[in-house]
Amino acid sequence: MSRLHSAAAVTTVCALSAAALLAAPLAATGADSRITETSGAPAGLVLNEIVYDDAATGLVDQVEIYNAGVEAISLDGWYISDEKRDTFGHAPAGTTLAPGEFLVLVKDVDFDFGLGKGDEVVLFDPAGAEADAYAYENTAPLAVWARCADGVGEWAHATAATPGAANDCTVVPVTGSIVINEVDSQPADWVEFYNPGGEALDISGFEIRDNSDDHRWQFRPGTQIGAGEFLVVDESTIGIVDGTEAAFRDPIGIGSADRIRLYDAAGALIDDTLMWDGHAAIGGDFSAATLARCPDGVGAFILAHATPAATNSCVMPDVAINEIESNGDATDWVEVVNAGSTSVDLSGWTVMDNDPSGHAGDVTPLPAGTMLEPGAYVVFDQPTAFSFGLGNGDTVTIRDANGNTVDEYVYPAHADGVWARCADGTGDFADQAISTKGARNACGSPVRINEVESDGGSPDDWVELVNPTADALDVSGIVVKDDDDAHAYTIPAGTAIAAGGYLVIERAQLGFGLGGGDAVRVFDGDLIVDETTWGEGHAATSWGRCPDITGAFALTAQPTRGAANECAGEIAFSPWPGSAEVRALDAIPTFLEDSSGLDIQETADGAVLWAVDNGDGRIWKLDAHADGSVVKAEGWNDGKRIRFQKDASDPGAAGPDTEGITVDGEGAVYVASERDNSAKGVNQNVVLKVDPDAAAGDLVAQQEWDLTALLPAVGANLGMEAVEWVPDAALAGVLFDDNTGAAYDPADYAGRGGGLFFVAIEDNGHVYAFALGTDGSATLVSEIAPGLAGVMALDYDSVRDVLWAVCDDGCQGRSAEITLNGTAQPGLAHFERPAGMPDINNEGFATAPASLSVDGQRPVWWFADGFASEALRTGTLPGVDGENPGGENPGGETPTGPGAGSPGTGTPGGGLAATGSEAPVAAIALALMLLLAGAAIARRRSRSV
Repeated sequence: MSRLHSAAAVTTVCALSAAALLAAPLAATGADSRITETSGAPAGLVLNEIVYDDAATGLVDQVEIYNAGVEAISLDGWYISDEKRDTFGHAPAGTTLAPGEFLVLVKDVDFDFGLGKGDEVVLFDPAGAEADAYAYENTAPLAVWARCADGVGEWAHATAATPGAANDCTVVPVTGSIVINEVDSQPADWVEFYNPGGEALDISGFEIRDNSDDHRWQFRPGTQIGAGEFLVVDESTIGIVDGTEAAFRDPIGIGSADRIRLYDAAGALIDDTLMWDGHAAIGGDFSAATLARCPDGVGAFILAHATPAATNSCVMPDVAINEIESNGDATDWVEVVNAGSTSVDLSGWTVMDNDPSGHAGDVTPLPAGTMLEPGAYVVFDQPTAFSFGLGNGDTVTIRDANGNTVDEYVYPAHADGVWARCADGTGDFADQAISTKGARNACGSPVRINEVESDGGSPDDWVELVNPTADALDVSGIVVKDDDDAHAYTIPAGTAIAAGGYLVIERAQLGFGLGGGDAVRVFDGDLIVDETTWGEGHAATSWGRCPDITGAFALTAQPTRGAANECAGEIAFSPWPGSAEVRALDAIPTFLEDSSGLDIQETADGAVLWAVDNGDGRIWKLDAHADGSVVKAEGWNDGKRIRFQKDASDPGAAGPDTEGITVDGEGAVYVASERDNSAKGVNQNVVLKVDPDAAAGDLVAQQEWDLTALLPAVGANLGMEAVEWVPDAALAGVLFDDNTGAAYDPADYAGRGGGLFFVAIEDNGHVYAFALGTDGSATLVSEIAPGLAGVMALDYDSVRDVLWAVCDDGCQGRSAEITLNGTAQPGLAHFERPAGMPDINNEGFATAPASLSVDGQRPVWWFADGFASEALRTGTLPGVDGENPGGENPGGETPTGPGAGSPGTGTPGGGLAATGSEAPVAAIALALMLLLAGAAIARRRSRSV
C-alpha cells in the first residue's frame, strides 16, 4: 500500500509499521482560523492527535498532523519536538499533505524522543517558528488526545486511537447514573457509591481519585451498579491500577484533609466531594461518623452516622425553631436560631406547615449565601418566604435545601403572644407575651455569661458577663450563682453594660469561689436566663463562649478577662513574611513527577540544596545561590536512588517511598520513608541513612530506624512525610522533653549524634522529635502539634531560629513557624502561602542560611509533587540586614543571566530557568540587582503515589 491513503481504507488502526502513515479523509474540512501564520508558512497545518502511552494503547508514541487548509503543503523542513525542544522529528522527505489529509509520525521511525505522561508536542515550520503546540496532561483514559472535529476542534480525550483517520471523541451514552454517596476516612477507608437511576450502570473503567491526580484506582471490567443500589469500595477492594490488579488502599489513603473524585471511563469528571478538613467524628468517635449526602445522592457532604451500603443518616445542624408568630403580627413568621458552635449555610432552606403537598408551590427558598452564625437568628417571613398562613393549631417544619427535616414543632393553637423557647434554641416552647422577632427571646434579661475563670486566675476566680445587644443594658438586680443556691451575688443598682461590652465580677465581689465541676447561673428574678458548667475539674485555661459572645462554651486559648475571647482552634493566618512573588525554576522536566522533600546544607564550597523523589527513592544534590537559582552538582544530573538494606543485592527492587530528606552536621543524608514501594498497602515509617558520595549510582542504606511502632497508627499513605535534623545547640534548654517534663538536655540521650530528628505525620499534622541511636534504637523525645490539618514538610530555619511545618494543598499551602521556648506549648505563628504561589501539592520546603542573604532577603524553596516541570519554586524570607555576608553570590559562581544558552537546554551548567510571564519580571529584577548589588538572577500532593 502506498503512503497516501483515504480514510475509507483505514478501517482498523493497530500498531503502525515503522513508517509515517499518510491518509486523506472522505471529506476535507476548512482552514482553521486559529492557526498562527509564521514566516510566510501556509496556513492550516496543525497537530491533530497525540498517542503517548504504549502501556495504555498498545501503540508506540505517535503524533498526527492534519492539513486543515485549502492548499497542499510540502512538509520539507517541517519538524516536531516534545516540551524539551532539544530533539526533533521530521516528515519523510518529499512528503506533501493535501487538504484534509493526515500524516502520522511514529516514535523510533520519524522521531527519537518519547512522549511523557504529561508533555508537550510542538510543530515547527521550515523557518523554525512554532506553527502549533499542545501541552497535555496525563488525564486521558486511553492516553490519546485529539482535536474533535479534526483540525479545528478543541483538544479532548479521545474515545479511540485513530492515527491516520478521523478523530473520535464521542462519549458513549450510558444508562443509569452514579454518584459518590458516603466517605469514611477514619479508622477505615471506604467510599460508598449510589445509583439513583432506574437502570443498572456499567462502571467498568470508572476511576476514583483523591486530591491528587497521581492517585488512581479503576473499577474492573464487568463491574455494574444496579438501579437504586449502593456499592462500597473499601481498602481491600480489588480494582485496576496502572493496568494491573491492586487493592484500593495501594494508591489511595483517604486523609484528614482530602477529597474523593469519580471519573467515567472517558476521563470526564462525574462527581467530587470537594475538600474536607479533619476526619469526621460524632462525640469524638471516628468509627461512628462519615461524610455523606442526605437524602442519598443529593447535595453537599455533611457529617453523618456510618451507614455503609444503606440509606444515609446525616447529622442535622443545630438550627432550631425558636419563635412562631401565627396571629398577632402584621405577618406570620418563623424565627430560627443557630444553637451550635459553627456557621450554617441556609441557602435553599424552606419553611412548611401541615400541608406540604398543597403548599409545595407556596414557598420561596432562602437566597444563596444566607449564612447563620452561632447564636444568630434568621426569620422566615410572610410573604417573602411563604404565602400560606399559619393556622390556629398547626405544624411548622424547617427543611434544608435537599428537603431534609432540620426541626419541627406542632403547636396546639394561636398563642396570646408568640410561641417562643426559653432559653433560646434549647428550652421548651411557651406562650410569651412579648415578641422579639430576630432577637433573643424575651425570657428575662438578655445578659449572657461569656467567660469563667474557676482556678485562681488573676487575681482570683471571676465571672465575665456580656451585653450582646446594640444598646446599653441595665443589669441592676441580676443574680449570679454557682451550683449552690446559697451562693448568690446580686449586681448593684445602677450597673449597666455598654453595647457589646463586658462586666467582670471578681471573687471578692461574688463572696464565693468556683470549684472544679462547678456551674455559673444567671437569674433575672426567678427566671434563669443563662447558665454553664465545665464538667469535672477546672478548665485548663478558662471556660468561655467560642466564638465570643455568640458561641457555645468551650476551652479558650487563654483567659481574656474583660475582652473578647480567644478560642482554641481559631487560628489566625498572617500573610507570608517574605516576598509575595514566587517563581518556578525548572521550566523543562528536570526531576521526576513525584517530588517530595528538600533540605539545605552549608558546606565550605557553598550552600547545597538536597531534593528527594518518592517514586523510586531518588535524591539530587543542587548547588544553591543567593538569587534562589540552583544547579545540579557535578555527577548528580540523574540523581541517585536509595535502597533499603534488604534490597542491597536487588537493584530492581521498588525501593522506599522517600517523602523527606535531611542532612546532619557530619554531611550524612537521611530520608524518611512511609512505606516500601513494593508493598504500598502497608505503612512502614523508616528513616534511612546514606553516604551521598559512597557510589556513583544507587546508595544502599548504611543504617535504618523503623519508627512505625513509636508513631500513631495511620493509613499506608498517610504516615511520615518529612524529616529534619536539628543540632543540639538549637534545642538544648528550649525543646520540651516529654519524658522528663522539663527542657531538653542532650546529656540525657547518649549514644547518638549531635542533634535530634524531627518527623511529621501527614494524617494528624503532628511533629515528633526522636533521638536516633547509633545502635539502631530510637527514643521519642517530644511531640508538637503545630495547628495544621497535615504536615508535609519540615525545615529548621537557622536565621529565625524556628522550625517550619508546612502543609500542602490539603490546607491551602499554609505553614506554622514553631518557636521552642522550653515549655510544653511552644510559640506558634501561622502564615498563608505567598500570594504568588498557586495552591499546589508542595511536599518540600527549605530556607536558606544567613550566608545567602542579599540586602536583607534570602531564598526559600518549595517542591511540588505531581509535576513534570515547574516542581521547584523559589521565593524569599527576611535574611540578614546589611551587606551580603556571603559575597557577591554565595554558594556558587555568579550566574551569567537569565535565559542564557539555546532553547531547551536550560542555563549553562544545568541551571534552572524561569518560564512564561515570569521571564520579563526576572529580567527586570536582574537589571536592578546588577545595578544595586552586583548580583544576577537566573530564571528559573497530593500525596505520593
